[in-house]
This record gives sequence, structure tokens and C-alpha cells, in this order.
Amino acid sequence: MRISSPLHATYRQVFLTLAVALPIVSIAAAQNIGELKAKAESGDVHAQSALGNAYHAGDGVQKDDSEAVRWWQKAAEQSDVSAQVNLGLAYQLGWSVTKNYAAAAHWFLRAAEQGNVGAQSNLGNLYSAGLGVPKDEAEAVRWWRKAAEQGGVVAQANLGTAYHFGNGVPKDDAESVQWYRKAAEKDNAPAQLALGMAYMYGTGIPKDEVEGVKCLRKSAEQGYAGGEFWLGSAYQAGLGVAKDESQATGWFRKAADQGAAAAQFNLGNAYNKGRGVAQDNAEAVRWWQKAADQNLGSAQYNLGIAYRDGVGIPKDAVEAYFWINIAASSASAAAMRDTRDQIGKTLTPAQLAAVQERCREWAATHPTRPTQ
Repeated sequence: MRISSPLHATYRQVFLTLAVALPIVSIAAAQNIGELKAKAESGDVHAQSALGNAYHAGDGVQKDDSEAVRWWQKAAEQSDVSAQVNLGLAYQLGWSVTKNYAAAAHWFLRAAEQGNVGAQSNLGNLYSAGLGVPKDEAEAVRWWRKAAEQGGVVAQANLGTAYHFGNGVPKDDAESVQWYRKAAEKDNAPAQLALGMAYMYGTGIPKDEVEGVKCLRKSAEQGYAGGEFWLGSAYQAGLGVAKDESQATGWFRKAADQGAAAAQFNLGNAYNKGRGVAQDNAEAVRWWQKAADQNLGSAQYNLGIAYRDGVGIPKDAVEAYFWINIAASSASAAAMRDTRDQIGKTLTPAQLAAVQERCREWAATHPTRPTQ
């Protein structure tokens, strides 16, 4: 038994992709660098901020983030909002300084209090994740709302996510859809995906698979892996579009090439079954291996079965036990454990002890993921 491609991954997985801090960097307009330096050194706050931008971008000077941070610091301390945002990003992302989320939050707050949309959005992200500040979903929502009401696209998408899950606000799928739509209309790919899934499931909006696929396609055509995966799933299942295994496989491949584990798993299954591609067990194993390495249980199980049966790869009972045991540790399926135990009976005590120790080492360094 192998695990087949799921028609849908969990709905939750779609929306968790949205909580992303997007860098917002003001790049200096091209001008005489000598003149800009002279103004900056004389204390001109706007010149200091612009000179930091120039060093960050390598615009008229050699790129040097340490110099960028030095000039942003000077301007930020004089309340230049652009410099405060960029200094926050430097601390958040580690641009020539040690990552320091508390310092990032400090500078985002300074800029957010001046009404800067990017700072408000990023500060909300830090509160949502509990990075540099105590985790506080209500406070995250408060800052996202400030940014969203000013047209901040990422904040609008994140606010939609908050309403969908009831994080920091009462759960309200209709309100969630409204915010997703605002962001989707500005071509935010994650929001287009989320809006598409709302249509597919009829969550907060009347179910309409055709309209859902339109939204998924917009997301996918921007190269967003989540959109590519879900558009492939729609083609695979024939939901809102004519069933087309070739189209499904093509979209799974695009997402798989970006490292999406679920798409890698589905692409492996396509090669295993010859759906939309020529049947090729070795290629199936190659894609299952990629997903298994990301700790996707369903791929780990299929990879273990391939090792057990010698399909697409030489038989190897130790490798079969390893991968099926890893898969069974994150799943409730008794069949997986029964299969593992049957393979275990073929191993010597020394082999069994060694592979179990290897499994413990894996578990200690890999976070658990869903089986599908």
C-alpha cells in the first residue's frame, strides 16, 4: 500500500503562508554622492537616511551594509521614519548586524507611531510570532489593522488570516474574506490563494469552485508555490475546471521546484502511477525523497515502501524500516506500524539497534509535520 495524492492538504496550511514580513526599503535617488555625504556629515537627517539607502543598494558607492546601518542609526535617532523602518529591517534580517528582534521591534514601533504602513505591518508580524516582544495576537491585529486601513497589502492579508482563525479577534470568515479580497485585488499572491480556497470551500462566501480556480490561477501565475500546488490539486480532482492530469502534474512540478513538500509528494505519485507523465519509478523515488527530507510523513512512508519492494531503487530493509518508522511516528495509522514491525523482523539485532538510534537522532532535529 502506498499513500495517494491527497485532493487537498489541510485548509490551515493555506493560510499560515501569509504571516510574512516584507522588507520595505527606500532606495536613495541617484545624485552626487559627494554632495550627499557632505550634507549627511553636517547633520542633514534626510541626507543621512538617503546615504544609508545608497550604501545598502550599492547606488553610487560600494555596497556596504555596515555603513548603511551607521547612517540609518544617525537619521533614525532624529526621528526619520524611513531610516527607522530600514534600521528595524536591518536588525530583523541581520544586515551587517547580529539579528536582534527586540531592536527591530523598537525601531518599527518608533516608525509605526508616526503612521508608517510598513512598520505597522512588520510590528504586527513580530507580535504574532512573539519575536522581540511578547507574543500577543490582539496586539498584532491592532497594528495590522492600522496598516490595512491605510492600504497595506500584507497587513490586509494577515488581517484576513487573523479573522479566519480567530487569532486576536473573534473568528469571522465573512470579515476574513473581505480583507483577503482587498489584498487579492492588489495582486497579493497569498491573498489570491486564500480567497480562492474560501470560494472552493464556501467559507465566508458562497461556494463557487469556478471562481475559486480563477483566484488560484492568479496566484499560481505569479509563481506563488501555494497557488501552483492548489491549482494542480484542482486539475487533479476536476474541481472548478476539467480534470486534467497533465495540467495537474505541470503545476505540481512548478511548486515542487520551489521546494513545496506536498507538491513534491504529489509529483512522485504522478511518476509512480504514470499520471500526466510517463511512468518512472526512479523519478517517483527522487521526488518522494525530496519531500521525505522535509519530514512529510506520507512521502516518508512511500519511500520506505519503495526501499522494501525495490521499486525505483535497490531493496534495502534498513532504509525501509528507517523511513516507515519516521512516518509512523507522526501518524496514527496502525498499518504503518505493522509494516514497520514486519520489516523489523528481518533485521539483525545490531541493524535494528542502529537504525532505531538513527531514528531518534532524526526526531531530535526535525519538527513533526502532518502525514499529508
